[in-house]
Amino acid sequence: MRQIAMPLLGWLAIVAILVVACTSDEPAERQQLQQAESVTQAQRDSEPAAPQQQRQRQPADHPDKDDQPEASQADSEQSETQSVTQVEDAAQEGQETEPQTQSEESEPEQDVQGQQEEATGTEIVLGGERPARLLLPHGADLSRSRPLIVLLHGYSSFAMQADQYFQFPQSVDDGGFGLLLPNGTIDQIRNRFWNATPECCDIFGAEPDDVGYIKALIEEANTYGVFDQVFAVGHSNGGFMAYRLACEEVPGLTAIVSLAGGAYAEPEECRVPAPLSVLQIHGTKDQSVLYEGGRLPDHPAPDRRPVPGAKDSVLRWAERAGCFIEDAEFFPPIDTDAAVEGAETSIVRFANGCAAGTVMELWTIEGGGHIPLVWGTDFTPGILKWLAERYDLESVSDEAAGSGVETHTIGGERLAQLLLPRDRGDEPLPLVLSLHGYQGKAEAHDWYFGLSARILGWDFALITPQGTTDSRGYAFWNATDGCCNFTGSEVDDFAWLNQLVAEAREIVDLSGVYVVGYSNGGFMAYRLACDGLDGLVAIVSLAGSSFGDPERCEGAGPVSVLQIHGSDDLDIPYVGTLEYEGGYPGAVELINRWAVRAGCDVASAVVMPNVDLEATIQGAETSVRRMRDGCADGITIELWTIEGADHFPSFEDDWPDRLLAWLLSESRTN
Repeated sequence: MRQIAMPLLGWLAIVAILVVACTSDEPAERQQLQQAESVTQAQRDSEPAAPQQQRQRQPADHPDKDDQPEASQADSEQSETQSVTQVEDAAQEGQETEPQTQSEESEPEQDVQGQQEEATGTEIVLGGERPARLLLPHGADLSRSRPLIVLLHGYSSFAMQADQYFQFPQSVDDGGFGLLLPNGTIDQIRNRFWNATPECCDIFGAEPDDVGYIKALIEEANTYGVFDQVFAVGHSNGGFMAYRLACEEVPGLTAIVSLAGGAYAEPEECRVPAPLSVLQIHGTKDQSVLYEGGRLPDHPAPDRRPVPGAKDSVLRWAERAGCFIEDAEFFPPIDTDAAVEGAETSIVRFANGCAAGTVMELWTIEGGGHIPLVWGTDFTPGILKWLAERYDLESVSDEAAGSGVETHTIGGERLAQLLLPRDRGDEPLPLVLSLHGYQGKAEAHDWYFGLSARILGWDFALITPQGTTDSRGYAFWNATDGCCNFTGSEVDDFAWLNQLVAEAREIVDLSGVYVVGYSNGGFMAYRLACDGLDGLVAIVSLAGSSFGDPERCEGAGPVSVLQIHGSDDLDIPYVGTLEYEGGYPGAVELINRWAVRAGCDVASAVVMPNVDLEATIQGAETSVRRMRDGCADGITIELWTIEGADHFPSFEDDWPDRLLAWLLSESRTN
């Protein structure tokens, strides 16, 4: 782990901006935040090459993981405490200080309105004399029900900073949700706050009716759209406010997310009308709102009561919902704080026995402080995924895939999206599973393969699922002995993918199942073929391979196979690595194995005309070798060798159509 001065300075800049916001006027604050983001991005861009096994180019599907700077959380928390204490000392002495955050007359959101309209969809100003912004998905059918996220900033912060920190607006269009961005009022020392619980953070006893204000905003938002569920998400004082809302009669509120916030000091102070879902996210080294609970260290009032810790806050709501506390579920750790090395965030969930299908969950950021460095981590995607799980309608984000495509959320504890044509008629559809590579992301993989954009043209259903994260923080599929379960995870991806297929069958009639995979995803495609994925017709593996021992697939039924491989691939060599323990077969050996399994006459393989797949290699560089003679059930076994290509080919624009043409039209002759 490197000692890097600039990322540390960038991180401290974020702390200074997001916690106290009292070092400069508002335009300068915004410039600092942008500079901090640039420093963070520069850190990522300066990383060294990946380890030997993945040492070639790192595409969007195969990104480098950030090195984590050895920034001491204690040092950063000390900086937070010093800044907050200066403000609070003034509060104790009754001083009327000069406004060092944004003023009441200078709303920061106005300066970035054009930027937000470009980045998201429709923006509406609500709230009258106390305005708030409502963001809606671009081009959305506002008569359809969707969830509304209410994002609540921390003490001395404001809506724009929370907006930039959580990065929800970038997902409004794809997620299909509404986003409400309100501001707290300004106290005597010119800091914005929420009148949340008695412990935080109406320091001067102003007692604004923030509950009534947010209720009115939600009611007004419903005049522009149909929001059947409301989620409150808040940081610090905003997290306390989320817990306050959970204890009030807020129409439609079904879940809250609190980052570094806390519940009421006493359980009986919560007048909760019904159980709801709770996600508490908290760093173990938070020195502003202590993870283990207690009086807020920096609060100026000496008579403030202790607040419950992160675990106690979650357990309190779990007990209220009737959850079986002894049946806690533990999930693989994720990365939510770039200032802490690896996947530092543990996840524990209480769901069994909970009333009305509610879920209580705690994300513990081991070594994390009051303000995690969240950019480039699983933080924002993880929260949005958790909220999507709480939403009980199937087609929240239909607009994301186009007006002719509908979306269904499936998968149980591990969610995935099933996309299919809205006007599909009565004929069964082929289902395509598209699997990313090692360290990959489903969204980037879909961009690389381009299949979701072809759903209407080729009339098929598509699932592009996400693998789990190993103990080093890398996404993977538990495929074969050669790739890529390098940390001994016991995750059963075969069972989960089978579950996805079964759930898809409950939604739409399927004519067959087809699997495409890149690299580790290609290995997983062969695993599915070997172990008998229900309804499997054909697989396509790009730069992947299979088990080293052919007997591992001895009982597998014949399926059509297309192996696509670059001749110069140094990550998964074209010739394989069978000479090493735990090795895997090369491209030619692979197709011969599956040809024999299907009863094909290997000697009768046909050499087809070359095709042009790779955009950076001149001419028709890809040779095609096909086997059909003698193959059972009309099966086709085929090898496309991309001469001169490495592990990550740069494909021509017609690549998705060539892939789908083989998969849906040419893989079977019957």
